[in-house]
Amino acid sequence: MKWWEVCIESDDKITEKASMVFLEAGANGTQIQNPDEIKSLIDAAGAKELADYGDFPEIMDKYKTIAYFVPGTDLNKLKGALNERIDNFTFLWREVDDNEWKGNWKKYYKSFNITTEIRIIPSWESEGISDEKTIVMDPGRAFGTGTHESTSLCAGMIEEIIKKGDLLLDIGTGTGILSIIAAKHGGGYSVAIDIDPAAVRTAKDNFKLNNVDNAFAFLGELKDFEKFAEDEKFRAVFDSFLSDSNRAALLKSGKLKFDLISANIVSDVIISLARDMKKHLRKGGSLICSGIIFGRESDVVQELQNAGFINLRIRRKNEWTVICAEA
Repeated sequence: MKWWEVCIESDDKITEKASMVFLEAGANGTQIQNPDEIKSLIDAAGAKELADYGDFPEIMDKYKTIAYFVPGTDLNKLKGALNERIDNFTFLWREVDDNEWKGNWKKYYKSFNITTEIRIIPSWESEGISDEKTIVMDPGRAFGTGTHESTSLCAGMIEEIIKKGDLLLDIGTGTGILSIIAAKHGGGYSVAIDIDPAAVRTAKDNFKLNNVDNAFAFLGELKDFEKFAEDEKFRAVFDSFLSDSNRAALLKSGKLKFDLISANIVSDVIISLARDMKKHLRKGGSLICSGIIFGRESDVVQELQNAGFINLRIRRKNEWTVICAEA
């Protein structure tokens, strides 16, 4: 498949802002090259004696953010969005065939701890490994491998507040990682939704890899939820996990409320969905939202409060924020 690879580079630390602009513009994946982080990894590995920073000018001299878009994307509009938030950058693009790089990223995706209790292991390194503290992950082309700050922030918050049997609505599920973490911590049923068909396929695959049979991924947006509830497959799967007759009745009436909603998306979408997300939460339920860059934190907080959320808790990691709010 053909893609348009867009790269912006700068002498300034613009990678996080650029990544957010790309994601908001519909990028099908981003890649960051931060010279500071690369140098710190070399130093931490004790590799200074083995490598001179000057031997890698292509990755050590500039801050770069690379994103992939479908051919036909309005690049002038994309440049305009970048110019509104970022100064002093070079804009480059080219057409690439994913056969050139498909699978190459796997050598950089290694096992790691996403929370204090859960470890992520790539599917190609998982043979013979199976326990409740491990998640086997095959990212595919979906966002949410666990390496990004916004995903790890959401994961940590879910781990902290989820209770046995809680029903989760996972908006923008990506790889399905947050639904899997919820299941690993005793969560009840998860409805995972995404607007990207590749993400839905990846989430379903990862549910199978981890023997998670109480989560199901649907293609669509939050506004499509009532449509999901009318789907026979949705009803059949959900009814099998709802032992509480009252909740089953709520499902059939299309008024099912969730105990927990995760929304690891972007600030503007969180703002636009705030009121609708609250409608899908039971009173006292929790919304966990991230994909919020620090500069947009106050905007999201204000809209959540306007929508009626209370008891907001905020955590930050580098330039990213997660907010947990009570309905």
